[in-house]
Amino acid sequence: MRAVLSISPRQSPLATALVAAAIVLAGTLLYATSLGYVPPYLIHDEAQGALQAHAIATTGRDLSGRLLPMYFTEPEFPPGRDPVMIYVTALGLTVLPFSEAGARTPTALVAVLDLVLMFFAARALFQSTWMGLVAAALLALTPIHFIRGRLMLSPLYSIPFVLAWLWSLARFEQHPTARRFVAACVWLVLGMYSYLAAVVMMPLYLAMTVGVAARSMRWRGLLLAAAVFVVCLLPMAGWYLTHPERNAQIVSAYQLDAAAVASRLGIYWRFFDPAYLFVSGDPSLVNSTRASGLFPWAFAALLPIGLIALFRSRSPINLVIAAGFLLAPIVSVISGAIEMNRVMFAIPFAALVATAGIVRLWHARALVSKVIAALLVVSVAWQFGLFYRGYMSEEYRLAAAPWLSGNARDALRELIARSGDADIYISRDIDWVHRMWRFYAIEAGRLDLLSHTTYFSDPPATAATGARLICPAESARCSALQSSGAWHEMVRVPSLGGARVFVILERTAAEKKIG
Repeated sequence: MRAVLSISPRQSPLATALVAAAIVLAGTLLYATSLGYVPPYLIHDEAQGALQAHAIATTGRDLSGRLLPMYFTEPEFPPGRDPVMIYVTALGLTVLPFSEAGARTPTALVAVLDLVLMFFAARALFQSTWMGLVAAALLALTPIHFIRGRLMLSPLYSIPFVLAWLWSLARFEQHPTARRFVAACVWLVLGMYSYLAAVVMMPLYLAMTVGVAARSMRWRGLLLAAAVFVVCLLPMAGWYLTHPERNAQIVSAYQLDAAAVASRLGIYWRFFDPAYLFVSGDPSLVNSTRASGLFPWAFAALLPIGLIALFRSRSPINLVIAAGFLLAPIVSVISGAIEMNRVMFAIPFAALVATAGIVRLWHARALVSKVIAALLVVSVAWQFGLFYRGYMSEEYRLAAAPWLSGNARDALRELIARSGDADIYISRDIDWVHRMWRFYAIEAGRLDLLSHTTYFSDPPATAATGARLICPAESARCSALQSSGAWHEMVRVPSLGGARVFVILERTAAEKKIG
């Protein structure tokens, strides 16, 4: 299936570069604006990822002291964080300030890279510069891609590798060469370092790649690709050999069991629930405003039209696009839940399938089909405008705040401002406080505070006069400290919307056991 809307069959490199630059500029303005404002707080995983990246950027070692590790293992998640996000963010933090916005900016730029890669991949797939632009616009205006493009979380980092693979595969189909086939395979194996679920999906995509190349590639090219694939996997294989416990940790963390997986097949169909895809989206306000689905409403029409067109074309590359979308929920079936992290692979394929739907409508003989195609594209922009206004609103910030684990931010910043050189006591009743305290101490340039910080579960029995303490106002332990007479309330700091209130206390009496 080919489009006939190409501006020029042989568009000049300068024109192509200008189009790509325009996408970068528009995408950056859209995705990288107000990253410290919305989302309103850090997720604890963002804070920990930023801390790991900061450690790599400043010392070359992770928080455990290991030199340039492959995976970033932590007590809360023994299998470890994936390397691509950490190292990309570390590179960004060499020039960006260590702050919420600074830590999120590299991810936002990766989301912008997705738009550029989508343009090139779709242009090659549909043989049309215009369709490349349409596909890039559809991806840019997809609510879930926008939301996750503003969060420092690793699942988004798999998308550039998927798009680079599709671009290489489309170019291979146009002119089969061993170099293009190897390039497609290399993008897949590199993508396996981006996110744990990619270890499942990338081999599936590799099988599709071999299927596309089977009739046009000689054995020499296939063997060369296999050799390159294996070489690129050596660092991962080396890590697994030296850390054999990781397999067991993954199985334990995700509760993987063959019998359980067989019983979870119904999860596959739940992903395709129209309400989930097009109306309300993910239940969590981290991943949704609840006023929009994962994809624009227009996709409800464009996806089935596009899938039918792709299957009817019988082109191997078109079948790959269709299969990529339909296989997206597989990792959710394995893990046992429809979670946004597990279905990120659907995003690039959905945009391409929707583009195929637009191509199909535009090529229909009836004028009304062309009008419908144009209206659907316009509706995507209109709906995104409504979504964007809601996402950037104070109403969404207040609603989303309780879903985010960094709602102690303002209180911790206040504590830093009042700390001086005093001893500091921090209640473990504050969610993920050890991550947040380190993050905001680095942000303020007060890493020295960590050396005289004590985390407590039970009220501290002794503390020097002038010590500072922070705890949730609703905590019984916090009330006991205030009623003891040994601690004086300095300030109360509410989170957004007042969902939580934190109290900062100062030790004002001589040492006294808290009873």
